[in-house]
Amino acid sequence: MSSPAQLLEFLREAEKLKRVMRHCWHGEERRRESVAEHTWMMMLLAVLSFDQLTVEVDRLKVLKMILIHDLVEIYNGDIPAFTKDQMNHDEIHEAERAAFIRLLAPLDAATRDDLLGLWDEFEANATTEANLANALDKAEALSQHNFVDIDTWTQGDYDIQPYYRDVFFNFDPFMRQLKDAIDLESMRKIEAANALDRIKPEFLTRWRGGT
Repeated sequence: MSSPAQLLEFLREAEKLKRVMRHCWHGEERRRESVAEHTWMMMLLAVLSFDQLTVEVDRLKVLKMILIHDLVEIYNGDIPAFTKDQMNHDEIHEAERAAFIRLLAPLDAATRDDLLGLWDEFEANATTEANLANALDKAEALSQHNFVDIDTWTQGDYDIQPYYRDVFFNFDPFMRQLKDAIDLESMRKIEAANALDRIKPEFLTRWRGGT
């Protein structure tokens, strides 16, 4: 077990997540949100979603995954999804895993192994718990974009916003419905801003009911 001194040393470092800014903007305050705020919103969305799911999940494991999934950004910063998609995924994964191992250093070996295992499981996205945590990660970010003025969006946001990572939500009927509702909000927001010309042609075709 970690001693109180070890826990405090870890928390002193983990607290820095409150000051790491994301690409997403905060609502009415016209400022970028912190990664810690994103994590909190994911936790809330998870709690609200659990009883709606058809699939069975270990709820505590999901919440742990959410809680730790972005701690690596203390050292590596936030990389917007549309930028990360253009980068070498293996290199990103290696750098982020090394950052997480560095962060976990003050803790006892058993706790380090447990948390690293959860992080690896989230990254692999091969279990139902990881499927849910990853879907909630995407759902929260897309929703946050819908909560703020569209003038905070960059072209990168238009490139991915409507139907980003759509297949991540097919593992459960409720999560599929949630994603469809988010996509509907996104497209209505884009259309209301007369910005349909900024999205990909396949997104526009899908919105208009084509194939």
